[in-house]
Amino acid sequence: MSEVGQGGLFKLVADYGTSESWLQSSNEHTLRMFGKDHHKSAKITPELTLQAPDGSVIATMDHWAYEWKEADKGAA
Repeated sequence: MSEVGQGGLFKLVADYGTSESWLQSSNEHTLRMFGKDHHKSAKITPELTLQAPDGSVIATMDHWAYEWKEADKGAA
């Protein structure tokens, strides 16, 4: 699996500790909604990472969060 979104696609990565799953879409908002809904209803809550097509992190959601935390644009 590639770490960078293929063909200009955004990537949602769900890390369950023992495995990772990911989903790609051309629509960032769709992945945000899907991730938030899954996080809310999951019995095993993953850590979520939303990546831009270039692989940079846009936002994250840890085990305990209810909202996306935007990545610090100033961080290197």
